[in-house]
Formats: sequence, C-alpha cells, structure tokens
Amino acid sequence: MHFCLGQEAAPAALSPLLQAADHIVSHYRSHGYYLAKGAPLPEMIAEFHGKTTGSNGGTAGSMELGHDDSHFFSGAIVGGPVGIAMGMAFAMKYRNAPGIAISVIGDGALDEGVSHEALNLAALHAVPLLTICENNLYAAHTPEAMRTMSRSLIERVRPIGMPAEKLDGTDIVKLHLRLKEIVSEIRRGAGPRFIEIETYRYCGHVGPENDDWLGYRTAEEIAAWRKRDPIPLLRGQARELGISEEALLNVEAAIETEISAAFDAARRDDFPGFGRGPVERSSRTVRSCARSARDRTRPSPGSVISSGDGSRAR
Repeated sequence: MHFCLGQEAAPAALSPLLQAADHIVSHYRSHGYYLAKGAPLPEMIAEFHGKTTGSNGGTAGSMELGHDDSHFFSGAIVGGPVGIAMGMAFAMKYRNAPGIAISVIGDGALDEGVSHEALNLAALHAVPLLTICENNLYAAHTPEAMRTMSRSLIERVRPIGMPAEKLDGTDIVKLHLRLKEIVSEIRRGAGPRFIEIETYRYCGHVGPENDDWLGYRTAEEIAAWRKRDPIPLLRGQARELGISEEALLNVEAAIETEISAAFDAARRDDFPGFGRGPVERSSRTVRSCARSARDRTRPSPGSVISSGDGSRAR
C-alpha cells in the first residue's frame, strides 16, 4: 500500500473545485484523490481489507482503487493515468460533454513514453485535461539526477505547446487559489494544463514504515520537509482567521470518529467468496468503464472536434 502522508495538500486543494462530471485517473498513491472526488471513505477502507463491501468488491485493493459513481479510477502502471485521462478528455470534447479529466502522476511518470505521447495529443487537440504531477523527488528510491539530465519537469512539457507551471505543494490555501484559476481556464475551453506540485512523502515508498535504511535520502532532508508539513501550516492559517482551537479539535474528533467507524465496519464485513457477489461487482466496474468509453467516443450526428491549430475534423 502506498501512503500519501506529507502529500495531502494537492488533493485537498483540488477537491472543492471538482464537479460531478469530472473524471480523475490517478497513480497508485491515490487515497487523497479518491476522497477528493467525493468517493465514500467506508468503501475505500473495506477495499483495503479485501471485503465485498469495498469500492471494487474487495478485488482491486489499494493500487487499483476505483469508484464508478464518483468517476474515480487509479492504477499501477506508471504513466498510464495520462493516456487514459487524455482519452477521456478527448471524448468529452468530441461529444461536447460536461466535465474535465484530471490525470495524477508522480515525477517518475515523465520518464515513460506514454506520458509524452498523451500530453502531446492533449495539446494538439486542446482537450480539457489537467495533469497534476506530484514531484516528491524520487521515483520509488531513485532521485531525478540519476534518471535524466533535465532538472525541470515543466521544461520537459512546455516544448509540446502545453502551459506548465510549478506550484508549492505545502500551502493548501495558495495551491487552491491557483488551481481554481487553472481549472476555470480549462472549463472555458483554454485547453490542457500541466502542473508540477513540489511535495514530499514521509513514509517509505511502500507501506507505513520508513525505508531510509536503503540510503537514498537523509534524515536532514526528511526533517527539513517536515518543517513544511501542510497540515500544521493549514492549522496555523485557520487560527489566523479566528478559528478557535476548540473548533479545530472538534473537527479532528469528528474525522477520527468517521475513520474508526469505517475500520470497524470493514473488519466485520465478509471476504469475497466463490459466489457471484464480489466477482460480479468487479466485472460490472470493467463493463461500466468500457460502456462509458464506447458511448463517449461514439459521435453524434454532425459532431466535430477542433485541433489546437483551429482545423476541424468530422
């Protein structure tokens, strides 16, 4: 399981901007974006436990977490979210359908060819796609300097003609305000955008424990990033706005109660058996995705799509 402790700011900042018709395709460090899209917490926790009440019937787990009704999907293939979300965005424009598509990737995904191919097509056809690249400095345990001569993710994207910018992934308020402007531009038809989020994960690449014994990062680096933790920063900003400590503690208590209830329910729920229940539910997810893709890409009479240069194809 891949935790996002330290990387909470981006999904929290994005969440209030999302609409029901929007689609998210995330990398496997996806728990924050699942919740950002409004998908139910109990179903996520049940999925982690492999129970039939999970969002995928207990058959997907954390790395393939999805929720059909919320239009949220994730997967283990590095770079895959960009290609899938680009296809969704293309279909939305082709069908003149509402919503935008959001792909969420890590910095290592820009080392994959599919990311560049999909981003190039997105720019060419000016589709409603927002790509969020969470740069936590490491692709698993490998720093950027050992993977590429480039020292700038956004400079690797701009040459294809897509606006790209780097944002601080520790200040939720500032990040929300800038994302609000960017999302509004995409909804108005301005075409795709690429956002690099500077962030950091506290846990190891996999699991809640650390893996610092591998020697790929230092204790000093981790301590420096912990001083920029987005949650204490947000708490301080709330106090500056006059929100009392009692009110903040009440919010925390309510959240803890909700989380505890979800875990208690998941422990009581059943594991998948050999009946049709969970298998049927998982199969239904696959069929739903396929049907959605088919319906969205079937042109209506007279439908057209414009490429980035203003030409039109029927």
